[in-house]
Amino acid sequence: MKTITGALLAASLALAPSAYGAQEEATFAVPALTITFTPLYVASEMGFWKKAGLDVKEVFIVGMGSTNAVLAGSADFAISSGPTLIRSNIRGQKLTAIAGFSDGMFFETVMRKEAAGGLTMADPVEKRAQALKGKKIAVDGQNTVVHAVLRYFAKKGGLDAERDIQVVAMQPETVLAALKSGQLDGSTFTYPWSVTAVRQGGVMLSSPIQKDFPEMRPFLTSLTTTQGGFCDKKPSLCQKLVQGYKDAFKYIEENPKGTLEILAKRLAGNDPQDLAEAFIEVRKGTPKTPAISEAGLKNSQELMIVGGMMKADEKVSNFAGFFDNRFAQ
Repeated sequence: MKTITGALLAASLALAPSAYGAQEEATFAVPALTITFTPLYVASEMGFWKKAGLDVKEVFIVGMGSTNAVLAGSADFAISSGPTLIRSNIRGQKLTAIAGFSDGMFFETVMRKEAAGGLTMADPVEKRAQALKGKKIAVDGQNTVVHAVLRYFAKKGGLDAERDIQVVAMQPETVLAALKSGQLDGSTFTYPWSVTAVRQGGVMLSSPIQKDFPEMRPFLTSLTTTQGGFCDKKPSLCQKLVQGYKDAFKYIEENPKGTLEILAKRLAGNDPQDLAEAFIEVRKGTPKTPAISEAGLKNSQELMIVGGMMKADEKVSNFAGFFDNRFAQ
C-alpha cells in the first residue's frame, strides 16, 4: 500500500504545474561533449529544468556553430567561452551571458616525457614554458581559446609562440595517438584529455587549476549565452533555465558521486578513472552559483590580448550588456 501511495504521489508531482509558471520549451545548442559542461548535464539528467517548468531540447552543433545558431535565432541558448562572448560583442554581434559554469581555466599542457626534459610541475612556470621552444604542440584549432592559453604559457618563458613553437590543429582523440607515436611533442587541451595523456605516460607542464596563472582567476571557461535582448523578451525562459542551473550547482557540491555517475553516462567513451580524476579538478573551478563575475570577463579579455585573439586597441572598458545576472542572484 505504501509503495502504491508513493508511486501515485510521484506521478502527481510530475504532473503538477511548476512553481515558475506554465511549462515552456527552449532549444539549447551544445558545441562539444566535455566535462567542463557538467552543470548542463546535471540540470538535464536530474530533471531540474523540468522541475522549473522548462523542456530543454539539446542540439549538438560543433564549435562556433552553436554560438552562431543563437545569433541567427535558430537556438535560444548555447555554451560559449568568455573570450567568444567578448569577441562577438566587439564585432557587433550582440550576445549576453546569463549563467557561468566556471571560475577557473580548464586547460592544461602535457608533453611527452622525452620532450619535457626532466621538468615537472615542481619547477618554476618560466622554466617549464621554455621547454616548449622548438617543439611541436597541438591545440584544438587556430586562434581558439586553447591556442590563446598556449600562447599565454609560452610568454611566461619569454617565447614567441608563433616563432618558437610549431603549432598544429588536431582533435584530442588524434592527439593522444600522435603523442604515443612521437609525432607530437605535446598538447594543450582540456579535461579529461589532459588526464588521459598523463596516464599514458605524458608529463604535466602547465595547469592553471593546480597552480599556474593565479592572475587569471577567475576565468570564464564556459558560459550559457543567448541573443542580446532575448531575456527581456522572454524572461521566464531565462529564469527557468538558470533556476535549473542553481539546483545543478547545489547537486554538484553535495553529491559528487551522483554527479560522476551522470558524467559517466554523458561521456561514456572516456576512461572512468580519467573522468573521476578530471572531475576532482573541475570541481575546484566550479563556483557555488551561476552568477557571472566582471573580473572573469576582464581576465578573459586579457588572455585574448596576450594570446593574440584581439588587438590591444580593441580592449573593452565597460562590459555592460555582455552579461545579465538578474536570474543567477
